[in-house]
Amino acid sequence: MELPDVSPRILHCLNIFRQPIKTAGYSWLIGFCLSVMIPDLLWALPHDSQDDGARLLVERVINYQGAELAEQRTRFEAAEKALRLRRINEFRRLLPGLVDYPLYPYLRYQDIKRRLSRVSSEELNSFFKQYGDLPVAAQLRQKLLRQLARQGRWQRFLDYYQATSNVRLQCHYLYALLRTGQEQAAWPQIEKRWLSGKSQPSNCDRVFKRWKAAGKLTTELVWQRMELALSKGRRTLARYLVRSLPAKEQPLARLWIKLHRKPQLLARYQKRIEHSNHPMAERLFINVITRLARRDPQAAADLWMTSQQARETPAEDQYALLQEIAMAMARRQLPGAEAWFSLIPADTLSDTAREWRVRAALRQAQWSEARAALDGLTPAQQTTDRWQYWRARVNEELGNTEQAMTQFTTLARQRSFYGFLAADRLNLPYTIADRPHETSAGSLFEIGQTPAVRRAREFLQLGRLVPARREWRSATRTMNNEQRVDAAKLAQLWGWAEQSILTMAGTNQRDDLKLRFPLLYQKEVLDYSQQAEINPAWTYGVIRRESAFVVDARSPKGALGLMQLMPATAKNIARSLPKKYRGRGKLTQPNANLALGTHYLRKMLKRFGGQTVLATAAYNAGAQRIQRWLPEKGSLDAERWIENIPYRETREYVTSVLAFTIIYADRLGIEPIRLSQHMASVSSREAL
Repeated sequence: MELPDVSPRILHCLNIFRQPIKTAGYSWLIGFCLSVMIPDLLWALPHDSQDDGARLLVERVINYQGAELAEQRTRFEAAEKALRLRRINEFRRLLPGLVDYPLYPYLRYQDIKRRLSRVSSEELNSFFKQYGDLPVAAQLRQKLLRQLARQGRWQRFLDYYQATSNVRLQCHYLYALLRTGQEQAAWPQIEKRWLSGKSQPSNCDRVFKRWKAAGKLTTELVWQRMELALSKGRRTLARYLVRSLPAKEQPLARLWIKLHRKPQLLARYQKRIEHSNHPMAERLFINVITRLARRDPQAAADLWMTSQQARETPAEDQYALLQEIAMAMARRQLPGAEAWFSLIPADTLSDTAREWRVRAALRQAQWSEARAALDGLTPAQQTTDRWQYWRARVNEELGNTEQAMTQFTTLARQRSFYGFLAADRLNLPYTIADRPHETSAGSLFEIGQTPAVRRAREFLQLGRLVPARREWRSATRTMNNEQRVDAAKLAQLWGWAEQSILTMAGTNQRDDLKLRFPLLYQKEVLDYSQQAEINPAWTYGVIRRESAFVVDARSPKGALGLMQLMPATAKNIARSLPKKYRGRGKLTQPNANLALGTHYLRKMLKRFGGQTVLATAAYNAGAQRIQRWLPEKGSLDAERWIENIPYRETREYVTSVLAFTIIYADRLGIEPIRLSQHMASVSSREAL
């Protein structure tokens, strides 16, 4: 890239950038050049060259120490190795030369951790005072607290304890209060800890034992925790809690557990519950019939109609139950949903229930009822693209053509799934303008010189993604919107796409499409998509939604890599390919993940007759669920089918992937694709 003609002062700055920097005075001079002069250079560049210009300058300046940083990086790794091999003299020799290195605190941490049992309070306090806001300080504090708990040094434990989400440490803290004579402060906190729907760590037992011995456990609390346990599906814990109830109350508790497992038996025991005269009988009935409503809404509806107890429960509980019945009917596409919604006062409907009332009417093509349900949405809901689109669509179906066209025209300006649908209704071009965020190099320099960002950068240079992400999150957590946008831009210039995407997602900036939708692994995506005979823009859409290009992404359920493949799925797909499955460890490697992921997309596409909407939904929720969600007979337009997907996650997944597919088609410069081309009518179960 050629630089344009520039003024002598800018050339002077550029000459400074080319020189090795050996004194602190140069750092100040570079900062001055960046903040005052270099923006002139960037704006002098052709607009499409500004990112490249910024990259050249910022890379030079963020890494302004050049060879010195590289040398320090080498010494840092050598110091780590020396400490790991217990070559303490070598470690101490290397340490002074790393005092100004960004990752110096991590060497201090590793050194203190090694001799934690004998480190002085002064050294610990100094570390926490100097580095207390670093992620590594929290790690050291947890290790220290666990050690102090093992040693029974409870007052010292309290001296170093800070509020934490770690339940084991919370219980150590409560025990420390008891051991240091602070029972009155401990009792209410122990009660709060005990009232959990999940089993607690074993070190909490001694705390609970002391609490119970003090007479703090009541029958009412046992029932509360049992209800919490069942709400979390923890029947084993609930059965354990039964023992703490008085003998005469235990049969009702056991019945609750039985009905939690088999709510369809509620009608058989209805009279027994009604005649028990126990204060928890009402809660039992409401909980079980609500659970039944989610499994079999018609059975729950029939039981509610015949149950005196149901009608005598507080109105708030009745309305909550009726909402569950109505929403379950809507999710299962049962025709009686609207009748049940009509029994509930409009002002008591939850936001979720309001939306399902609209969906139920849309599914049945009851356009007048859909308009009334749309009127019942909250003002915030009505402003979203989703419900603005359906307002226009309902007006169109009811013959209010002029009003519908006006609404579609307004919505077509949006770069979203519903904006693209609206544009298709009017055959208008899509709004996919890339407007890169304009920032000054001085701002990038300022962000890049913050200690946490420098640490993230160094970990990135060392290929240590986990601590790099941890430091980056720490750095951006307290930034305002503009600083976050600048940080996202800096990560983009580093080539750290995952964090540029994730950081920008936390801002109100949505128009920098090169940043938000990068073309990473382009050759691989194109090659593997071609082999699988699928649209590469679709592949990119799936990657962007699944992992945001985090190559080592791992979901709570165990899905891995760019396309978030489950190991069992990957192994199954590999059987049909020449490529052998070499274990889950390979799924975080882009080539292996893309090869298998694209063929899995192809498999879903073939499974559902070439319908992209269904294949996309199946990639997220599984083919068997999609089969169950198909119309029993006839067909349904894809827009209404998507809107009635029972799972919110899958519903939003499909709309996101399809919108991203359109954007990536534009980014790739391939033949324009209309969203409507992916929106074939959804056929019945028999047809597929």
